[in-house]
This record gives sequence, C-alpha cells and structure tokens, in this order.
Amino acid sequence: MGSAIRVFSVAGIPIRIHASWLVVYALITWTLAVGYFPRVLPEVSTLGAWLSGLVAALLLFVSVLLHELSHSFVARAQGLEVRGITLHVFGGVSQLEGEPRNPRTELLVAGVGPLASFAIAGVLWAVRASGLVPAGPPEAIVSYLAVVNVALGVFNLVPGFPLDGGRLLRAAVWRWTGDLGRATYAASRVGTGVAVARRWPLRTR
Repeated sequence: MGSAIRVFSVAGIPIRIHASWLVVYALITWTLAVGYFPRVLPEVSTLGAWLSGLVAALLLFVSVLLHELSHSFVARAQGLEVRGITLHVFGGVSQLEGEPRNPRTELLVAGVGPLASFAIAGVLWAVRASGLVPAGPPEAIVSYLAVVNVALGVFNLVPGFPLDGGRLLRAAVWRWTGDLGRATYAASRVGTGVAVARRWPLRTR
C-alpha cells in the first residue's frame, strides 16, 4: 500500500503503518475521550479521559496486529510467503504472496484470525474477573478491549470476501467443487450481496 512506512518487524515480518491509520487513531481516541470514558467513569478528569482514550485506541490496534499476526504465522507455517502487515484506516491486512495451495490451507489461515480475536477477548475477561485490574481507567480499558475483540471476531466471520468469513466460505466451496476460480467467484458474489444487504436499510429510510 502506498503512503505506508515500516515501523518495526515481528519474527521477520515487516509491520507498516499507512497514513490513514493516524486519522482513525485520532478519531477513535476522540470518541473514547468524549463519549466512552466520561460515561463509564463520571468522575474522570478531561485529561484522564484523553489519556485513557489514547491508550485504549493504541491497544485496540495492538489487538488488530495480533489478529493479523495469527494469519501471517499460520500462512508461513503452511508454506506461504508473508510480505508484511499494514495497519490502515480499515484495521489491518496481512500481505501474502500467492494463493493457498489447497482448501485446508485457506481454512486454517482464514479461521485463525477470528479465533485469535475471541481468544484475546477471553483472556481480557478472565483478567478483569480475577480482580487483578485496578478499578477506574485500567478496568474500563480492559472491558472496552474485550468487547471490541469479540466484535472484531464476529465482524470478520461475515461471509463477505475478502473478510475472513468470505475466505472460509471460499475454502468450503473450493473443497466442494475442487475449483479455486469458481470458489473465489462464489465468495465474491456473496460478499457483494452482503454489502448490498447492509446498505439496503439506509436506502429505505
């Protein structure tokens, strides 16, 4: 992706940030600082709300990065080359070289992302329930991240290619037909239908 800079690497996988990431990071921080934290912590100061928003927004993207790293690690284990991960306005993307060699590889690479998000949410809920997290902003941040990771996992299971759910659908059709081209076409058509269905209520209001 253009306008992306490399900031560091994880296990040899370059991590890049697109310029649009700064926009969404600022927007999420603002939303949390003026909405979420004052609502759940009425006693929080303005400075405290903004600092908490900055931390929560950054940790949200750490969650997205872990989601993408799970894709990349499994892809690499399945023999695919990983060119890097880019964080951008829509979240993140793992840049893989070539197509999976078989439906099983597609299933594993696509399925591990939502599983990683659900696992992160589960760990966060467990930590919160343990009482180890101090009350106030830390507890509010952990609760926010747990809910968002569940939402991230559910969203990625929507069967809209190239979301993870769409890739899982492609793996199923590929396994059934034995034809990657037909599977990609079918998953893309379903993805288009999902996009139209999501916009339909807006058109009818």
